[in-house]
Amino acid sequence: MALNQSPKRLYYGWVIVAVVALAGFTQTAESFPVLGVFLKPITEEFGWSRSLYTGAMTIGTVLGGALALGIGPLLDRYGGRWALVVAFTVLGAIWVLMAAIQTLWQFYVLQILARTIMIGVVGLGMGVIIPKWFVAKRGRALALSGMGAKLGNAITPLYIQYLVALNSWRLAALISGVVVWVVSLVPIVLFLRRNPEDMGLLPDGASHYVSDAVNQEGESGTVKETSLSLRSVLHYPAFYLLTGSVALTSFAQPSLNLHTIPFFTDKGIAPGIAALVLTVWAVFGAVGTLVLGFCVERYGIRLTMALNSALIASGFIVLLLVESATGALLWGAYMGLIQGGNFSLQPVLFADYFGRESLGSIRGVVWQVQMVAHAIGPLSASFAYDWLGGYSMIMIVFGAITLLSGLCVALARPPELLKAQNPTVS
Repeated sequence: MALNQSPKRLYYGWVIVAVVALAGFTQTAESFPVLGVFLKPITEEFGWSRSLYTGAMTIGTVLGGALALGIGPLLDRYGGRWALVVAFTVLGAIWVLMAAIQTLWQFYVLQILARTIMIGVVGLGMGVIIPKWFVAKRGRALALSGMGAKLGNAITPLYIQYLVALNSWRLAALISGVVVWVVSLVPIVLFLRRNPEDMGLLPDGASHYVSDAVNQEGESGTVKETSLSLRSVLHYPAFYLLTGSVALTSFAQPSLNLHTIPFFTDKGIAPGIAALVLTVWAVFGAVGTLVLGFCVERYGIRLTMALNSALIASGFIVLLLVESATGALLWGAYMGLIQGGNFSLQPVLFADYFGRESLGSIRGVVWQVQMVAHAIGPLSASFAYDWLGGYSMIMIVFGAITLLSGLCVALARPPELLKAQNPTVS
């Protein structure tokens, strides 16, 4: 199959990258760094424990993973445009309503719904959109689209903490909801499309398409790839190793995102400085995301992600040595550089190994497992704090788990290698 397009024309996939980046910026309103800013003021006002606060996110995250099973095939068939419109409309409304809560059940209803939508629709949808538009340039495209979330993680916790200090956490919640509405909805409605073929284009803006090869780039203007069905990928050990890897990562890293500010303020570091650590983390994370994206293209997703996991594991141990504001800021810079693109580039694992066509269905299954881990990890850190009076032991556990995640990626042999060694493998 061959389709022609002007070589001087901007490939529309880069417009999609910009739209996803804007959506990534506003979805940070429901991210763990921002929820970490709200943790202390809300729990102190109502007298709740940290485990009770985190419980709502845990339930919502598990439900979001279950919802993803149904959303994944719909994304493959219809794209993410209207699903994201509905999701961001509701997400903004939830944060506006959060400003008026008075009871625990109100908090739980709103946050369970918010996390369900965030995980089951927004998180899955944004991870599927870009890989459908790019193959050879998939790493850099995902890295660039991930810059929106990095910018959001840099700015949102900072202005939320400022509003909390200036007035109250309720004003911060209200403003957060309005920002979600203003920044995300219009670009998604106007510009988001399902895949390049719907516009008479091919991935990467190529002029020719060659199938039956995985993760390869041939002559200039040619895209090569294989797309496997969900039923097919279940026969490959790599599928289970990659699923285990992202699940382990999702157990450890989101926990750190939620508990970073409480961790530092418990050590006597000012809340403003603790919020600034997240900003430094996100700014350096943007650089790390770009570096990791280009490393994926040069060295491959398997080697890049395996080595990156080892570096992230060291960050959990270094955190235990931090005792001052300066040390906290330096740690934030280090963690941003090494962790920056890890989560946003996880879709590359499954797209490079198994192709684009059934990516939503494949990711929907993986996402459910991943989100169970995502839910349990932060709650385990809250339990560790409530029971042990600190985070030291759980951070060591998280470091070991992250190392194991890297090992799983290293052991995951791509399907084309297995086929080359054993032609009977389907």
